[in-house]
Amino acid sequence: MTTDIARPITPADLTERSRRALAEAEELIARIERGGGSDRAGVLEPYDQAWLLAATVSVEAGLMKEVHPDTAVRFAAEDVSREVTRFSTRMQHSRALYDALGGVAPAGDGERRLVQVVRDEMRRAGVELDEAGRTRVLALRQELTDLGLTFQRNHRDDVRAVDLRPEQLAGMPDDYVRDHPGGAGGTVRITTDYPDYIPFMAYADDEPARHDLHRAFQNRAVPANLEVLTTMIRRKHELADLLGYRSWAEYQTEDTIAGSAGGVRSFLREVAGIARDRVRRESERLLAKKRERSPGADRVGDWELSYLQERVKAEEIGFDARDARPYLEYRAVRQAILDLNGELFGLEFSRSRETPWHPSVETFEVAVDGEPSGRISLDMHPRAGKYKHAANFGYRPGAAGRQQTHSVLVCNFPDPHTVQGPALMDHREVVTYFHEFGHLVHALMRGRLRWARLARPVEFDFIEAPSQFLEQWIFDHAVLRRFAKHVGTGEPIPERMVAKLREARDFGRGVQTQRAVFMSMVSLELHDHDPKELDVMQVWHEMAAEWSPVEMDPEGRFPASWTHMPGYAAAYFTYTLSRAVAEDLSTAFTSGLMDLTQARRYRDLVLGQGGTKPALRLVEEFLRRPHDLAAYKRWLA
Repeated sequence: MTTDIARPITPADLTERSRRALAEAEELIARIERGGGSDRAGVLEPYDQAWLLAATVSVEAGLMKEVHPDTAVRFAAEDVSREVTRFSTRMQHSRALYDALGGVAPAGDGERRLVQVVRDEMRRAGVELDEAGRTRVLALRQELTDLGLTFQRNHRDDVRAVDLRPEQLAGMPDDYVRDHPGGAGGTVRITTDYPDYIPFMAYADDEPARHDLHRAFQNRAVPANLEVLTTMIRRKHELADLLGYRSWAEYQTEDTIAGSAGGVRSFLREVAGIARDRVRRESERLLAKKRERSPGADRVGDWELSYLQERVKAEEIGFDARDARPYLEYRAVRQAILDLNGELFGLEFSRSRETPWHPSVETFEVAVDGEPSGRISLDMHPRAGKYKHAANFGYRPGAAGRQQTHSVLVCNFPDPHTVQGPALMDHREVVTYFHEFGHLVHALMRGRLRWARLARPVEFDFIEAPSQFLEQWIFDHAVLRRFAKHVGTGEPIPERMVAKLREARDFGRGVQTQRAVFMSMVSLELHDHDPKELDVMQVWHEMAAEWSPVEMDPEGRFPASWTHMPGYAAAYFTYTLSRAVAEDLSTAFTSGLMDLTQARRYRDLVLGQGGTKPALRLVEEFLRRPHDLAAYKRWLA
């Protein structure tokens, strides 16, 4: 399946290309089923090509439904996603394919791993069920696809806002105020889109205004998505039961590093224990800061957390994040990320003139060690109908000699073409940029493997480690001074400011980790019990009472816009476990983060191996020792 990305994508074009590719994949699978082959040429190669074709259709549709400006294309992409679900389930349920794979005599570790991974996936998908069971699995997976599409669409299309008096912007950076002039009625509209929401929650002095915006943010896609989410959880539980598992959480965690729902709980409880003293110390400082304005306060609210953290950092640590904004102009940050990753991992980025689906999208050809290896696209600014979070999406999965990777960053950062003056970023947004670019580099590196199916790590809870690992570079002065230059004076960011930035970064780590534990417990609890009488918000508030370091808004309905729910489901703990792995990976850089020898080893031994080996074996081969939590404990102490 090939696409001329310079040509406009139409509903008919997307649908026809996708159907051709799925028909070709169907014929490849049917050939295996008819043929009785037992070797690479007769079974493994046609299977892997069919998987690549279907995966290509799937990721393009997944991207287009989230970013294409034409509603008709987005709906066509949703229809294609449904067709991919049908084909993928049919392929996973083919007993003839399952038996053919089992009859292969693997010629080497790569083929052995491919057969093992695919047969395990097919078993878990229900290939050993009877016909009635497989039919019900297909129906459930089709319904879950529809529910996931509806959930994401409801969230994507629901942008809310609060109208404020100009004086309620007190505390906001000058560039933010300039970009939010009063309207005809004299009020200023602040939306729930990230470029509005994140800075306002961090800097606005007006507590009621922050609370109002936070509540609007928390109630996006309410009430529709609470109903969708409840139905989704019930269907997943039914599917898990049909497949022989006690719960969806047990099913989903079986092939993770954690190994089971019980393993996840044990890990999260251990993390909470490690963080306990730090959480207590940080919570006391936050509450003391709140009491300067509210003497009788006894707890910090979720809607106050970002603001109070910034106040502690500014007034007690001496780092005001607003002072760093003039050093972090979007275009400079973008170029710095390209340059740094080029230096670390041997990448060359060459600007393409092609505009895939929107004029603001930038595309680059990528070479690895001088060899053309794929493309990246950067869709970085908010617009109507576009995905509201930050993520790396596939566009073309890679396979050596067959198809080059094309990966896409989708974010919502300030747009240089629409703001009045320089497009300044918060440092936290720059961290997000580095994080998501880590996913992109991982996709590029693993897209050069022989077997397309083995490019994806098996263990879902490993997937955030490479992106969290790359975040560390953005706190290094040697890295920052390369690009962080004041938009007014041209002076590089002072070393003292970066030292304070690192100190400020460390404050709040305990509270944020405990908040991640809370949300991980919610995601696990929602999917680990019979949901017949499920009340999503009751679970949310019960888990908050036990695990949250801050008070949740009783009128907030965040699960309705929790976009991780359709995919991550019970596995939100992935972020916490991946962080533990990322901190361990960093111990190899004993000569500093710009140690290019270690960077290339990391590229080749971890990023470039995809799912060819178990994730922790890749980590062990890179570190030359087994993974442990020692570095994570130091990070969290």
